Amino acid sequence: MNDHKPAWGWLDVVLVYLGIIAASLLFGRYGQQLMNYLSGLGIPDTALSKFTVAYSLQFLVTVGLVLLLAGIVHRSGWRELGLAPVTGRQFLRYGILGGLALLVVIFLLSLPLEILKPDLPPQTYEEMLRLAEGAGQFLLLLFLGVVLAPIAEELFYRGMIYPLARYSLGPVWGAIGAGLVFGLAHWDFWRAIPLAVGGAILCYLYEKSGSIWATATAHSIWNGIMTLLVYFSLR
Repeated sequence: MNDHKPAWGWLDVVLVYLGIIAASLLFGRYGQQLMNYLSGLGIPDTALSKFTVAYSLQFLVTVGLVLLLAGIVHRSGWRELGLAPVTGRQFLRYGILGGLALLVVIFLLSLPLEILKPDLPPQTYEEMLRLAEGAGQFLLLLFLGVVLAPIAEELFYRGMIYPLARYSLGPVWGAIGAGLVFGLAHWDFWRAIPLAVGGAILCYLYEKSGSIWATATAHSIWNGIMTLLVYFSLR
């Protein structure tokens, strides 16, 4: 990665966050009307359907605002946002192997939670996995967690936030700071530390690869294996 100041600023990060919050509030207010309309198209009005629609809207808002503010308003290149190609070696080292290492670290950091908070409520995504019936619904949730979530989160947290933190604090503290933002943004106090460490590791992988495609792959492996473990543990 280069050391120059990103074309965008912290105000743009705040605007993306506000956009995500606004989308969530609007869905909370008008989501049922939207689900009623979708029901007329044959989509069942279930908790899983609502989660899928809400998650898809959040994905579109996040990606759309990042590309609008950084790419169009500030005219930054795609590479500045981490949308750069990776070599096969980088993909293997920082995507595949990085994702497996990330998974191991998060798993080890999560073990104390089983002791300190054995009755920790499941995350919403896990609750949806509990409700999933059949391969179709499971594959839909897998798509959300393995494709949409990594792309949106890597573009925002690693592509947009980390370069700002890195420019102000340097690579190490920038990764720690961006990781903390990532962990706290999930609004889950008990899981914030493992998530923050995971976010910092993803910043390191981005630092080494220069591409969010590598970090999105690592993120997908993390999410994907955890999804499989949770889903089949419930069966």
